[in-house]
Amino acid sequence: MGVLFSIVAPVFALIGLGAAAIRLRLLDTGAVRGMSDFVFYLAMPSLLFRSMVTAPPLRLLDVAGSFITGALLLFIFAALLSRLVFRARISTAGVFALNAVFGNTVMLGVPIIDSAYGAEGVAYLLAVVAFHSALLLPLATILIEADGGGGSRTPLDVLRAVAPGLLRNPVVMVIIAALAWRATDLGLAAPVERLLHLLGAAGPPLALFCLGATLPKPEGLKGLRDVALASALKLLAMPALVAGLAWLAGVRDVAFAVVVLAAAMPTGANAFLLARRFGTMMEASASTVVVSTALSLLTLTALLGWLR
Repeated sequence: MGVLFSIVAPVFALIGLGAAAIRLRLLDTGAVRGMSDFVFYLAMPSLLFRSMVTAPPLRLLDVAGSFITGALLLFIFAALLSRLVFRARISTAGVFALNAVFGNTVMLGVPIIDSAYGAEGVAYLLAVVAFHSALLLPLATILIEADGGGGSRTPLDVLRAVAPGLLRNPVVMVIIAALAWRATDLGLAAPVERLLHLLGAAGPPLALFCLGATLPKPEGLKGLRDVALASALKLLAMPALVAGLAWLAGVRDVAFAVVVLAAAMPTGANAFLLARRFGTMMEASASTVVVSTALSLLTLTALLGWLR
């Protein structure tokens, strides 16, 4: 238990420090925005690029395949549940489904996996990260865009609306660039690798601090049913589903632990940002991010205890 506490406690302590800094007005929103931009556009891309270029062969088929298959199956289930059972609009069903499957695999996943399993674990996690944002965010966006314009939008209209946001996402673009660079077998020159290492080292701790400082503020847990259900699907159903798929695919040991933990990460803030951008389920999405992040302190600790 002491080992688990030493892994999880500092992670959530950094999140708490970020939240406290804003509440106590030690930092203003402009300063936090600047730090968040540094993390999102420079530090984390540097960490991901260096890690992906220097990592051993990425296990895209079994590790990433288990995760993505589970995420897509749960996304479809959650969207159908929202649409057919709760009679929600297609756009609302898309946001609800994203809340239930889109995890904080970078800002929270990387620090936890690195603390628990080191470079080997991060290498496995990168196989998941490579497809996580690139598939799930566009999928939800397609449903939202398809629901606009009175249902008169063509598939080409939807594609035109989705593509710019995907191309502006630095995580998606750096993954594409890293995969392309890996294919050249050129490696990294020592000064370049050192620079990327220095920038990337600042990413995980600062990302956690900024996560706490920028967690969306829910308004009285509006949409409590959707918040509770999406949080349960994200923290319980998704890791269970991915664990079963990974075991069937022959994933074992550290790779198995990493893919299950990646599936158990709480709802990522990008799900709320997408909801805010389109004005759909904003309050419920914000509450899901906050509630699932708080509850994940318990669920991630329990999972680490089981997996280690």
